[in-house]
Amino acid sequence: MARWQSYVDNLMCDGCYQEAAIVGYCDAKYVWAATATARGVFQSITEKTKTRSVPTRN
Repeated sequence: MARWQSYVDNLMCDGCYQEAAIVGYCDAKYVWAATATARGVFQSITEKTKTRSVPTRN
């Protein structure tokens, strides 16, 4: 998980991004990113598995 958080932090560090969604599949895990505003600010980025959901950034 630390490597994922590092990637997300790097993606968002300078504030000059529009929209991004990164989706992966490994052992039924996936992530999603959603924008909530017209400015393209991420509302949430979440890692999900079959059994639980762990918010990683709000």
